[in-house]
Amino acid sequence: MPRKTLLHRATVQEGLGRPSLPRHSVLIDGDRIEAVLPEGLAPLNAPGVDVLDLDGRTVMPGMTLGHTHIAYLNVLDGREMLFKYSVPDLTLAAARNAENLLALGYTAFVGAGSVSGIDMALRRAVDAGQLRGPRITPCSRDLMVSGPPERRNPEVKKRIPSDLMRLADTPEEMAEYVATEIAQGAEIVKVFSSGDDTFPNGRSHELLFTPEELKIAARTAHEHGARIRAHSRGLDGIRNAIAAGVDVIDHATYADDEALYAIAERGIFVVPSLYQPHMLLTTGTQHGKTTEYLETLEFEAEVANSLRILPIMVELGIPVVAGDDFGFAWTPHGTYAKELELYVEMAGIPAPTVLTWATANGARLAGRGDDAGTVQAGRLADLVITNGDPAEDISVLSRPGGIELVLLGGAPVAGSTEPFRTGTAPYAELDGAPASAGAAR
Repeated sequence: MPRKTLLHRATVQEGLGRPSLPRHSVLIDGDRIEAVLPEGLAPLNAPGVDVLDLDGRTVMPGMTLGHTHIAYLNVLDGREMLFKYSVPDLTLAAARNAENLLALGYTAFVGAGSVSGIDMALRRAVDAGQLRGPRITPCSRDLMVSGPPERRNPEVKKRIPSDLMRLADTPEEMAEYVATEIAQGAEIVKVFSSGDDTFPNGRSHELLFTPEELKIAARTAHEHGARIRAHSRGLDGIRNAIAAGVDVIDHATYADDEALYAIAERGIFVVPSLYQPHMLLTTGTQHGKTTEYLETLEFEAEVANSLRILPIMVELGIPVVAGDDFGFAWTPHGTYAKELELYVEMAGIPAPTVLTWATANGARLAGRGDDAGTVQAGRLADLVITNGDPAEDISVLSRPGGIELVLLGGAPVAGSTEPFRTGTAPYAELDGAPASAGAAR
């Protein structure tokens, strides 16, 4: 029979928004957590149980990155996003990024715009055990329009290969493209209710999709069993996304209180944007952005309003998920935990609350809300062992050596169990072996 594993003498951060539990143990049976119990009740001498003595280290849920462009290769603008690298180069980089997520404590990610459908290909490869990677909720290619309704330009569509990004300037094309992306494996569809100050085709306050186009996209996605997320910075775009029935609002940077109440009432996920604009404003000149260019952006106002609304979102119980446009030069892949630090240090959100954004809420966004995201009996044993309690000091997640071991479905996928063994029979030949999570997706 397969052996059980006991993570003994641990501090347990459950992912439920409260302080961690000292002097507890976590019993794993196969790919599931069997029990979380005081260490004095742990089955230390039970037959068939391998013991890993954590000596006070923290066990927390694996995190979910709620907004990432896994195939963005630290780009500077939209043109580089599509044209700087070949699709084979991007695919290889995406595979590396996916594997690196595991070592950083992210056992899942939800795509937010997939160049050339790479999200879907990665999901298939990881499920088949061909690549090591986290659990993946693949996103569609970006579904974009050539410009705001009054500036639609068919010439723009001719310049963008449809395999890289779908440009749909008619409701019929919108419905067709949404259905096609889902047929190819997308589980969440990406649309744009507003522009972005860094976009060439529409600023943050401008509408890109019309209200009717958003409704068609949302209805088509839901009819085909998928969810839909909307890039929404400007207030009118946020309002249109709410009215269309989207499942996720990305950024929400100009949301007012009325919009927040509507979001809370409908249970819409929000993946906010503080880290990305902050990093662009503060480090953009290091990446070739001129001071004059940065001054044309209204990101300072967006950052200010994000700082205002984040505590309100917590108060209203809005399901906030962490993940802020990683893949740009100023938010490079691998720096994901720095976003979590910023929510604590700059926005004043308590660390246990921020951890729920990356764990319990992230799992809900990924479609595993009842199956992962917390350290509780019956949940998947997607677990991270840290040398320090992130509920006390969240910077442990970005500190070199702070993450010592990562389990995906109970199997070690980053780090080693050897330092924690107490002399019991070996738990597994799995240390360092590729792991597929396909059975539990």
